[in-house]
Parts: sequence; structure tokens; C-alpha cells
Amino acid sequence: MKIFHFILPLFLLQAQYLKSQSHYLLDNISAIKDKERVIINWTIKKGSSCIGIGIFRSTNATDYEVIGEIKGVCGSTEFAQAYHFIDENPIKNKTNYYVLEMGFSGKTAPALAVQFVDVGTNKSKVIPNPLSGFGRIYFENPNNEYHTLSIFDAIGKRVIQYKSNEDYFKIYLTGLEEIEPASFNFNTSKYFYYIIDNNGNKVSSGIFIDISN
Repeated sequence: MKIFHFILPLFLLQAQYLKSQSHYLLDNISAIKDKERVIINWTIKKGSSCIGIGIFRSTNATDYEVIGEIKGVCGSTEFAQAYHFIDENPIKNKTNYYVLEMGFSGKTAPALAVQFVDVGTNKSKVIPNPLSGFGRIYFENPNNEYHTLSIFDAIGKRVIQYKSNEDYFKIYLTGLEEIEPASFNFNTSKYFYYIIDNNGNKVSSGIFIDISN
């Protein structure tokens, strides 16, 4: 575990995940998925302080374990003080929930939720698979670049194609979120997909099963 105190560098703005919450001692708090780790960033308001900070993690947003600690007085009377903590071992294929305990001033709420998916050697993963009603195809996209997903039915007919700059594509049984539901219907049980980058290079491909039919 590593704990640092510093002003946020600009490269963190290219994160895959960024979700905020509030606490009366803080200007901001966010969590970032960075390859195989999660970076938690927060800033204590100017003139605010606390005695010690605990960093907690959970996979069910109920039962938390301590994964880090900053001891002593935190904060400054002269300027806003920025901190970050690196979780080197987030729980894979789970949503990781993070909260801070600001000394005697209570925990931050709601929890920061970061979906951490290990896409493996295939560089993409369908969750869940088989799916019924809804799913996502996760893939590696550390720089948030636009990629194109194409989905084909069992006889090779393309049923949908769309772009995303996230690190996942959403799948719905009657189509994708950005498409009118009546535009097509998934009508077989096995589907093939492939993902290409903006240069037309194949990033990954795979198969998923629809058990709702």
C-alpha cells in the first residue's frame, strides 16, 4: 500500500472511472480505475483538519475492511490539502466500494463505487455470460478512446454496431441503450462480437449467450 500527499497531476483526468461524493471537511473525493489498480483522490478544505484518515473497501457496500491509514493531523489552515491512496489489489470482477473515515468526523457517504473487471488475455469479457435482460462487454480502454462494437447473430448477420469511449459496451435484449428499442430484436441464443479501434484494428472478439429466448 502506498500513501502520498500531492497536488493532482493532469494525467489523472484521463481516468476510466470518476465518481464524486461529499463530506463537510472535503472539497472533493473521487476514485479512478488505473489498469490493475484503483486510485482514490480527495482534498481537505482550507482551514479544515482531522486526526487520522482510514481508507475502507467493501464488495457489498455493507461489510468494510481497512486497506490503508493516514496517521496524525491532516489538512491545513493555509490551503486546501490534496491526498491520494492507491489500492494495488482491488477485488477483481466485483464492484469495489470505497469510503474514508475522517478521524472523529465520520465516514464519507455514499460510497465510491468502482466496477473492476479483469478482462484476461482475450482483452474483453461479457458480464454476465450467459445473460438475460442486460449485460456489458468490458474491454481495455485506458485512454478513453472511441471503439466500435459489432454484434452478429448465429448465421453471421450483423444486428448492431455502435461506438463508445468508455471501457465497456451495454447490451440489452431488444438492442443497445443508444438505439430505439424497436429498431431490432435479438432473436437467437448465441451472438458473436468484435471490437475495433479508431484505426480499424481488431482489439478483441468473443461470444455471448442469451438465455431469455
